[in-house]
Amino acid sequence: MSQSTALSVYLRERRLAAGLARTELATRTQLAPLLISQIESGALVPNPPMLQRLFDSLDVPQWYRKHILVLGLPAVESGTTPTTPSAEDLADLASLTHPACLTRFPTMDMLAANSDYQRLFPGLGAGANMLEWMFLNPAAKKVYLDWTTEAQLLVHAFRMLAPLAPTQRITAITSACSASPDWDPVWTSEVRPQDIARRHLRLRERSTGLERRMLLRIYDPAFPSRPWWLYRLIPAR
Repeated sequence: MSQSTALSVYLRERRLAAGLARTELATRTQLAPLLISQIESGALVPNPPMLQRLFDSLDVPQWYRKHILVLGLPAVESGTTPTTPSAEDLADLASLTHPACLTRFPTMDMLAANSDYQRLFPGLGAGANMLEWMFLNPAAKKVYLDWTTEAQLLVHAFRMLAPLAPTQRITAITSACSASPDWDPVWTSEVRPQDIARRHLRLRERSTGLERRMLLRIYDPAFPSRPWWLYRLIPAR
């Protein structure tokens, strides 16, 4: 009997979100419908060429693909993947000279943030959730001058990767965020990231009231791979 995996569930959910029947996806990928069914049930682990075709046909952004594999096929990684940042990870984060944080995807739970980041985003430190802060903390709209754009980008990433996360955690986050009147309009928006023009973040320093333009850089840690991303905000020139 086959057993669904995080990857098989993810691929099935992405197909359904795209409104494709298995036969339509089979045509796009030039894979037999039976193969699609076996992959989605967990009976068959797709090889790299199959995954490439599936990701391309399901419009999975390039920058998500490695993270999907780390979360969906952990057995392909050598060694033991850590679940929390080590002392070395935290020391490295603290040494950075610009705002930075470690965030678990796709739930966007904050694992750590350096002092510059916490000063820029009050209340968004270890133990907080980025989406809940964005929708429920009044500081978010004061800090983000383009709040709607940033909210749409976060929600899109959340929806894109949610099948890889524990259902209970996803439900808890969406339930909490739904208390905000802004949640439903953004959650149901048809706007996709490629429709949003953004070269940098426009942020307001709460202490000075001055606008800061920052470039967002997201790094996927390796050696070993970790189930979180490093966010860095670099002043734009």
